[in-house]
Amino acid sequence: MTGTATRRPVAFTLALGLLGGGALITTVWSTSRGPMVLFPYAALILVTAAYLRLEHVQHFTRRFSLALGSFMVATVVLYLFIGLVAAKTLFVITPWGHAWRLGIMLAIGAALSAAVAQLTATQES
Repeated sequence: MTGTATRRPVAFTLALGLLGGGALITTVWSTSRGPMVLFPYAALILVTAAYLRLEHVQHFTRRFSLALGSFMVATVVLYLFIGLVAAKTLFVITPWGHAWRLGIMLAIGAALSAAVAQLTATQES
C-alpha cells in the first residue's frame, strides 16, 4: 500500500502536525489544567505510529523524520499560539530563550520518534 507518507512525506508531516497543533490549541484554550496537553501529544504519536505501520514505511530514517516532523510542527504551532495569543510573550523572550525551549521539545520529540520508528518497522513485501 502506498499512501501519503510514502508519496508525499512533506504533505503528510504538515497535515498531521497542523491537526495535532489544532488539537493542542483547543486543549490549551478550553482547559486550565496543564497536564491535559499531554493527551493530544499522545494521540498525535499514536496516530503517527498507526499510520506508519499501516502504510509499511520501510526505512527507519523516513519513519523517524515523519514522526519527528509531525511532532515539531504541532509543537511550533502551539508555541506560536501561546507566544502570540495566549501569553503574548513571543517578542519579550530572548532568542536564546526560544532556542532552549524548542530544543528541549526537539529532544523529547526525537526520543519519542525513535521509539515510534523502531516499533513501526515491518518486513519488506
